[in-house]
Amino acid sequence: MSLLQSSKKKDKRILCGTCPDPKCQARLFFPAHGSISIECTECGQRHEQSSLLNVEEVTDPDVVLHNLLRNALLGVTGAPKKGTELVKVMGLSNYHCKLLSPVLTRYGMDKQTGKAKLLKDMNQGEIFDCSLLGDRAFLIELDHVTTMGYGKDRSGSLIYLHDTLEEIKKANSNRECLIPVHVDGDGHCLVHAVSRALVGRELFWHALRENLKQNFKQNLDCYKNLFQDFIDAAEWEDIINECDPLFIPPEGVPLGLRNIHIFGLANVLHRPIILLDSMSGMRSSGDYSATFLPGLVPEEQCKGKDGKLNKPICIAWSSSGRNHYVPLVGIKNTVLPKLPPRLLPKAWGVPQELIRKYIKLESDGSCVIGGDRSLQDKYLMRLVNAMEEVFMEKHSIHPSLVADVHQYVYRRTGVIGVQPEEVAEAAKKSVMENRLHRCLICGALSELHIPSEWLVPGGKLYNLAKSTHGQLRPDKNYSFPLNNVVCSYDPQRDVLVPDYKLSSLNTCNWCHGTSVRHIRGNGSVVYLDGDRTNTRSQGGKCGCGFKHYWEGKEYDNLPEAFPITLEWGGRVVRETVYWFQYETDPTLNSNVYDVAMKLVTKHFPGEFGSEILVQKVVNTILHHTAKKNPDEYNPVSIDGAHVQRHSDVPETQPAADPQLPTKIILTGQKTKTLHKEELTMSRAERSIQQSISEQALVTQKRRTDKLKHEQKGPGRTSSPGGSPETSSSSAPATPTKTSSPSSSKEKKIRVTTNDGRQAMLTLPAYTTFSDLQRSISNQFDVPPLQQCIRYGFPPKELVPPKDGEENEPVALQHGDRVTVEILRGPEDKGPGASITRASSSHSALHSVKNDDSVTSSRMSSREIQESIDLEMSSLCLLATLMGEDVWSYAKKLPHLFQQGGVFYNIVKKDMGSHSVELQS
Repeated sequence: MSLLQSSKKKDKRILCGTCPDPKCQARLFFPAHGSISIECTECGQRHEQSSLLNVEEVTDPDVVLHNLLRNALLGVTGAPKKGTELVKVMGLSNYHCKLLSPVLTRYGMDKQTGKAKLLKDMNQGEIFDCSLLGDRAFLIELDHVTTMGYGKDRSGSLIYLHDTLEEIKKANSNRECLIPVHVDGDGHCLVHAVSRALVGRELFWHALRENLKQNFKQNLDCYKNLFQDFIDAAEWEDIINECDPLFIPPEGVPLGLRNIHIFGLANVLHRPIILLDSMSGMRSSGDYSATFLPGLVPEEQCKGKDGKLNKPICIAWSSSGRNHYVPLVGIKNTVLPKLPPRLLPKAWGVPQELIRKYIKLESDGSCVIGGDRSLQDKYLMRLVNAMEEVFMEKHSIHPSLVADVHQYVYRRTGVIGVQPEEVAEAAKKSVMENRLHRCLICGALSELHIPSEWLVPGGKLYNLAKSTHGQLRPDKNYSFPLNNVVCSYDPQRDVLVPDYKLSSLNTCNWCHGTSVRHIRGNGSVVYLDGDRTNTRSQGGKCGCGFKHYWEGKEYDNLPEAFPITLEWGGRVVRETVYWFQYETDPTLNSNVYDVAMKLVTKHFPGEFGSEILVQKVVNTILHHTAKKNPDEYNPVSIDGAHVQRHSDVPETQPAADPQLPTKIILTGQKTKTLHKEELTMSRAERSIQQSISEQALVTQKRRTDKLKHEQKGPGRTSSPGGSPETSSSSAPATPTKTSSPSSSKEKKIRVTTNDGRQAMLTLPAYTTFSDLQRSISNQFDVPPLQQCIRYGFPPKELVPPKDGEENEPVALQHGDRVTVEILRGPEDKGPGASITRASSSHSALHSVKNDDSVTSSRMSSREIQESIDLEMSSLCLLATLMGEDVWSYAKKLPHLFQQGGVFYNIVKKDMGSHSVELQS
């Protein structure tokens, strides 16, 4: 809430920009007076504001204030922050690269096809020859130097190596040119460091270990002769075993890659490796720093295609514990770094004079580090894509999905040290069992998991099923409200067995959003019709900027829906037609003859003479789609189709205190403290919650009985008479593709008033606006002049018909939901009546059509506060009645945040009208 607190004194503008990473391109919001660096909500990288693309001022920051209030007051924090190994640069994380590394050991890329191929089938041996990287070196982009997990190391090496780096800086015209960069500390840090020094990624750690093991075996006699005075013959077996990629040292035994392995890697790569340390460490008698030469490789084999010696790469210890290596790399598009002669350590294991044989020294005795032959990013990405296909073939799961499972399932539950192979198998199993879900709001993964202790005698679910149904039977399914879990009974083991294929996750484990979908092994989301996808739309009428999924395709817009009746051979069938006609790709627009033919073929297959029916259906559809105004667009209403993602909200500098706020202070003319409980629980809500708990057994039995009669199908169906407890929150109601009302001459509409009353109205098929008003008046005793009728999502007002159109039917479908706000009548003038009306309506303030400033001037500050308090209590009550938490219910009513709305009035009262005008 720093934006609200300092808005009067600082720049009040809100800016937005695009993440500069070409693989990310997320839209970021941030206050103009905030931190100079922004952490991307998608890829996790931190960027300077000056490096963001397309930075512009947000002209309508209502949505930003809306989300700041939600995040602060309701504790909606979104997906967890990514760790260093999961930060993505150009779409790749360290963990992703480590997963692909074993594939790269035995596969190469065919230059003609770009596809992966076994190296042995390309006559290049069984495993990748790492000496091919002997003249390669990674140079980091200046923009990525500060990127966590990819750029500068943050493990303390900058402090530990400070004096050494300063000496290098002085020798290079006093400019920073050799930077210690991040390496994951997972037991493979030496080969990770070497791989990053070579290509910038940890893609070759596995191949380096395999090469090292093979090199020791093939040249063991040479190694033994060279180190016979230093290494006992019995130690070589351990030295070779330690090279294995799957090597795990025995508990308590300090075995791992060390100097002899660095010497071996220098021979594998046919190039020198320089190990640096702090200045005190380099001056000590221990071999904490050294120059490792490829002394077992002939000099002519240590040259590149240009005939010049391969330049050394540089690594260093990151701390005084000397248990973690980091690579030192140069910066792209700058002069190559030089290591001054005073910092060039002595040769290790071979005569000192061999340094001049394997390293080209400059006239002043210095040497160039790395070189400028880097792998191009485009080639690297093609290589990665080819290896991903092999990974998918081998494991039936995409490596990026395995990386996400590692982040959201293992890492976030405190499980560390799990091998990638185990994570891949667990992820594959979770996908196959239908337990893995992706949140469309924050992008996080959530796994549906039922603790085994809940399923046995004495467990929560077992006891609930037993107390509800008595004797458990193996031929029945038992449904539980928790995450829509469905279980069967195993009489042999006397346990419940969860059926994850029938179960579904209600909400995201991280942001608690209800747009949660299953995912496939390739990482793609199993969208439901109407879902907003990740594909950007250039010409969508809906304005969200993204395409929408519908029946296996992606469209710029949601379809329009209208009912249609098919009559043939004495049978009457009613259907809902979904119609597309505003697509930028004309081939996606609905074809009237195709739609008609599908409908007739579906319900009257093989009927002789049904061509006549097809023509009738065509005429009916043309009648529905022929509009007086060509720009008229009334899409089907689907809850969550335009749900806002966390990538659409501002990301500012994280607070030092990781604890969520329990209260928030808005400063202004009067200081007001809002506690979290004021928006999450009221006395009425607690009472209703207790009542619901007492009815749990009855509800449980009803849900189980209903399960038997449910029809399976991928489409979303609406239950006009269903209660919130019997409908999935992740599958909002919308007109179904096969449902039909009980009679062609009527439709059922659910009506809710803002004072908490509900009713189901049965209306004729051609109900006019005045008919609808009369029905509402008869049901709720509300005069037509005091009715403000809203429908759809986001709610929009159902306006009276124009002159001459009074007999036209209202645009409501069977199963729609309508809200009625009761406006003030002539007798409701005066502040006292305003407060009375506020006690029965959670949105009375915003429903008044008078100017907000006039209304406020008529009400005292105390009266306004009473009205606000009553509205908030009413909002909590209505949310509970609808079976939702307060925020999930409130976010469906955007007018609460507009002028006259309760949240608008809260901010206006405490900050003053001037501040509100500036921010909203």
